[in-house]
Amino acid sequence: MKHPPTADRARITEIFSSLQGEGPRMGERHLFVRFEECHIECEYCDELGREGREMSVDEVVAEIDRLETEAGPHAYVSLTGGEPLLYVPFLKPLCHRLREKHYKILLETNGILWQALEDVVKDCDLIAMDLKLSSVSHEKDFLDDHAKFLKIARGKETYLKIVVSKDIDEIEYDDHLCMVAAVAPATPVFLQPASRGREGYDDPRLMKLLNTLQRFGSRRLPDVRVGVQLHKVLNIR
Repeated sequence: MKHPPTADRARITEIFSSLQGEGPRMGERHLFVRFEECHIECEYCDELGREGREMSVDEVVAEIDRLETEAGPHAYVSLTGGEPLLYVPFLKPLCHRLREKHYKILLETNGILWQALEDVVKDCDLIAMDLKLSSVSHEKDFLDDHAKFLKIARGKETYLKIVVSKDIDEIEYDDHLCMVAAVAPATPVFLQPASRGREGYDDPRLMKLLNTLQRFGSRRLPDVRVGVQLHKVLNIR
């Protein structure tokens, strides 16, 4: 990492109040803590290169308390990124403090760093886990890591997200669905169009593909849905 965290300091891009834009909690008001760095570079990511500032655990908690008072109530504090599981030395004391204050914690993660998840899973109330398809992200294949991650996460309420572009390899997509069916078949899966703005939602071919993939996915798993990024549709942060 360019800026390794400590038990008291980490690089935070932003802390803000907004509507949850994805998954089964879409539309709820959440409080987001965005960590700076990620260890992969997905082609569709709109957070790459954003710089944060160093903050202490006390400073992060104080800002969360301020926003909860001024803009709350919030259903969850969402730890997102970047990739929050790169920050385990900082996450552990932060999550402990948040739980002392009775905040509920949502971990939004790329679903790869399963060893790191083992260190913080007990403090998570909800886990939003990506399934990164190499045909879409143009990164390496993480199927085995995703399987190990999901085995650890299945003890908590969890949902999965698959970003879909027209480059998607349908065999790779099926491999991931079969893995979920073997490890945690009741986990909801959300298919989300790749987009750095609204362009994905304005592409009729991509919308048709999402429909096709949902229909196929429902033959493998009981809960496969098409999702959107609500904040992009509503043009809010």
